[in-house]
Amino acid sequence: MNDTKSLTPGMRALADFRHELEKSEPAELDAVQLEHRIQQMINAVGLELMTEVLKHADESAAEVLINGARWGNRRTMKGTYVSLFGEIEMARSVYQQAGRGRVAVPLDLRLGIVEGRYTPVMARVMSHARGLMPPDDGARFLKEVGVAMVSVSTLHRVPQAMAARAELHRHVIEPAVREQDIIPRDAVTAQVALDGVMVPQDGEHARPRGRKTEEPAPPRYETRYGPLGADAPAANDDKLGRAYHEASVGTLSFWDAEGEHLRTIYLGRMPEVRKETLVEQLEQELSAVLSERPDLNLCFASDGALTHWDALEGIAARVTAKASGVRMFLVDLYHVACYLGKAANIIAGEGTAHAKALISQWRETMKLFDDGTARVLKTLRYHRDQQTREEDRVNLQDAIDFIANQAQNGRTQYAQAIARKFPIGTGVTEAAAKTLVNVAMKRAGSRFSQHGGQTVLLFRSAILSGRFDALSYQLETTYTATVEAA
Repeated sequence: MNDTKSLTPGMRALADFRHELEKSEPAELDAVQLEHRIQQMINAVGLELMTEVLKHADESAAEVLINGARWGNRRTMKGTYVSLFGEIEMARSVYQQAGRGRVAVPLDLRLGIVEGRYTPVMARVMSHARGLMPPDDGARFLKEVGVAMVSVSTLHRVPQAMAARAELHRHVIEPAVREQDIIPRDAVTAQVALDGVMVPQDGEHARPRGRKTEEPAPPRYETRYGPLGADAPAANDDKLGRAYHEASVGTLSFWDAEGEHLRTIYLGRMPEVRKETLVEQLEQELSAVLSERPDLNLCFASDGALTHWDALEGIAARVTAKASGVRMFLVDLYHVACYLGKAANIIAGEGTAHAKALISQWRETMKLFDDGTARVLKTLRYHRDQQTREEDRVNLQDAIDFIANQAQNGRTQYAQAIARKFPIGTGVTEAAAKTLVNVAMKRAGSRFSQHGGQTVLLFRSAILSGRFDALSYQLETTYTATVEAA
């Protein structure tokens, strides 16, 4: 064996392990135990190397310039840093400006230490984990992997602080992220769609979840960054301990000349009046795309909610000057089919083969003929007039009114859309509601504060959109500054 006296403890442990392995009997090897042991040794070496990195990024000059401003009164203070490999405690230089006040840490500003404690890679791991799973699952998973191990409370707290910072710098970060996005080369059509989805929130009658006081201190992110975003909706939970309110999801999806889906940009926001922030984001996304590809055809789509259509028509009106492609408005055919189903069940009997045949016939008529909606409405009005029960006539009229209103607003031109290979449904957006909110936020017992829910939506939508690395990089730059010895 080579001389190990000059090696660091971590490297010496690796050398000793290899020597020990050479003497082991192959039949006696325990793969699980050995792999965990190797991971621990790798972490030890990683800590030694990261300590060297941190020390190298420190500053010893009496004064420094931070983004051009002079800082002095240098002294050393102990700090604790959390890396992928574990915690590092070390002394580092801190500075103050004239008149004292807050301190600046050159090491932190040079490396982009997140929230004064976490290395950028460590912060990415935590925010990625929070976007994929609840904190308790994340903590167990990281422990099993053997790196980036932190507590459940840390996985709650740190991503929320990062999301607060992202919200504070949103109008700088979002355009920078969009600039790095690549529009699919084969894209011919872009579908712009909105939907709502209910989320469980803290209600006025919700119990305090383990807090020892009815008036707990503000969360740390709020202490540092202040109140952010829209106010949470007024609670109305009927003393059940939970309130449900409508969050919003938006999608900008790209389709090729054959009508095949290429990719989707996902957006999500916690409940807010008229979905104002999400509508603003969706318009900015579309404007950025049209500035590069004004030739794209545009298909604006949603269910029948008036709020959604007011928003989409407003976006369409404001981006018209940038767009040269075909523009269409389509109400999701599935929602229309729901009304057709209710009508067919009234006319032919609940769940009968005849009712199913009518639904299929009407749906295909709307898809095949340019005047398909008018044909179906004529048939529905005929059957309405044949009904002897007032309740049946009223229910049929409800279906007629919905479809007629959508047709009057030009949202049922399915035959033309199919001929142009446009999507005629909002399946992508419905899936967004499921994957962004339902899967992640509707587990048993779950409920979210306004910002806690937005934290999940921020990182989860970035992951699904293929933008997580770009978002992380832009967020990390907000923790950095130019530091020079004065």
